[in-house]
Amino acid sequence: MFGMGNPPTPEEIKQQLTLGMLDLTGMLEPIYDAADGMRRDLESRGWSPTMAEKAAGTWLCSALASIMGGGK
Repeated sequence: MFGMGNPPTPEEIKQQLTLGMLDLTGMLEPIYDAADGMRRDLESRGWSPTMAEKAAGTWLCSALASIMGGGK
C-alpha cells in the first residue's frame, strides 16, 4: 500500500480514506435501494407513509449494523 518502512504522508492517508469511502458508498447502494423499495412496497399495500418509513428505516439500520459487524 505504502512504501516499505516509510510512514504514509497525511495526503496519502487522506487519499486512501477518500477512496475507501467512495468504494463503500458504491457497495452499500443496493442496500439503500432495497430499503427504498421496501418503503414503496409497504405504502402500495396500504401502510401509512410514516409506518412504511419507520419499518424500512428499522430494516436499513439493522442491515447496516449487520454488514458493519454490529449484528454479531
